[in-house]
Amino acid sequence: MLILLRMEDPSAEDASLVALRNVRAEIDRVDRQLVQEIAEREIWVRAAGKLKAMAPAVRDPDRVEHVVAQVRGIAAELGADGDVVERTYRSMIAAFLDLELGQQGFLDAPVIVPLTVADAGEVLTLQRAAYASEAQLYANPALPALVQTLPALVEELASSLGQKALRGSRLVGAVRSVIDGNTLHIGRLTVAPDMQGSGLGTALLAAAEAAAGPDVTSAAVFTGHLSTDNLRFYERHGYVEERREQVNPRVTLVHLRKTLP
Repeated sequence: MLILLRMEDPSAEDASLVALRNVRAEIDRVDRQLVQEIAEREIWVRAAGKLKAMAPAVRDPDRVEHVVAQVRGIAAELGADGDVVERTYRSMIAAFLDLELGQQGFLDAPVIVPLTVADAGEVLTLQRAAYASEAQLYANPALPALVQTLPALVEELASSLGQKALRGSRLVGAVRSVIDGNTLHIGRLTVAPDMQGSGLGTALLAAAEAAAGPDVTSAAVFTGHLSTDNLRFYERHGYVEERREQVNPRVTLVHLRKTLP
């Protein structure tokens, strides 16, 4: 039997390898140019960071979207893939953001942004950790915040206002509120146990009040009668006891109200 062996043309293979090496050399050349441009961009980012006094000024979502829209326009002019350019720039902006925050000492400083339904799982974990001390205080492991289900929380978030505090990518605080007429009803102001006493609760409360809008003239909250730290916290921020409501032999809710400017 005659077996025919297919012989490869070594010269064609060598030409392909040479071409690939040439292409990679050009990519390396472009990479060096890109890094040079990134290094120059870093100089200006650092200069801008020195002019920003607060973390919210560093975290500027409107500026990010402006830059992304701008580079997508440039990509269209040059015939580049807009999606690749956008993804590259978003990653680069995130890295430069960390650089600015670190330069200003804000890298670990929490930032407060709107709460969304997508945060439900993290919020549920947070409130269960934060309310453990309340369960001990009232000798009741079945407090509403501890037994709330994820579907119930999703439904609640879908119909309420909310703010969350992020430290890096970690959710460390949250607050929800509902507007009824001219009153803002604030509930579940929650701070991670290791962040309590850091001023984060004050920042979240202020954010909730500020998000109410000009037509809201007062804010209302309630807490349990044994939660003396909570009562002092709200009173310190201008809330005045309005009434008490006994919900069972062990728990009396203290309702407080504050006039908003």
